[in-house]
Amino acid sequence: MKNKSSSLSISLVRATHFPQALTMVILTTTAVYLSGQHGIPLLFVLLATSAGQASIGWVNDYIDASSDKENNRLHKPIVTNSLSQSNLRFPIAIALIATVPLSFLAGGWIGGTAHILAVASAQLYNLYLARTIWSFIPYAISFGLLTVFVTQSSSLDNWPSWQMVLIAVCVGITAHILNALPDLEIDKKSQLGGLVVSLGKGKSFLIVALLAVVTLATLLSLLVS
Repeated sequence: MKNKSSSLSISLVRATHFPQALTMVILTTTAVYLSGQHGIPLLFVLLATSAGQASIGWVNDYIDASSDKENNRLHKPIVTNSLSQSNLRFPIAIALIATVPLSFLAGGWIGGTAHILAVASAQLYNLYLARTIWSFIPYAISFGLLTVFVTQSSSLDNWPSWQMVLIAVCVGITAHILNALPDLEIDKKSQLGGLVVSLGKGKSFLIVALLAVVTLATLLSLLVS
């Protein structure tokens, strides 16, 4: 029984899309820490982002269970039968509910609302936009809103500059493209949509390059201003 429980826990962690989720949690928490926030308020940032990211990964795996099995995506716990959709329902509910108060505790009313909307935008991707040409929009919105959450979590008097928001939007779209590229051929064969499928590999890399230029130019303007 203990081994079964441990195996389920590991599968739940993997189903959060752990590398991506952990990266977002570390980046967000570190950004708030470097902005001068410490102690319990920083812990609320860590918990809020962890709950939000977990809910995003779990909902994604719940919705994509059938297509993941059809395409034999063995890195998904549901495909290897170490996790079922029913195993995800309660954790999803808990994570979504926990995200709300934790977000407000971390970022106040404005920052908290920004984080909740960022998570909601990511869920919009999971539910409706992941397989459309508009799949990049939730990434742009969510990453942009995270700048508000980060600055408000460090101090209620702080707001992100337009450069910070633009850089975050560019990073979000870039992350979406790079995350989708490895599955390009599988998605094509399965007739699954998405921005990268619509663009193809060449145009996708071109957009990534253009976004990198915009990001560097904007960062430079932020540093010299």
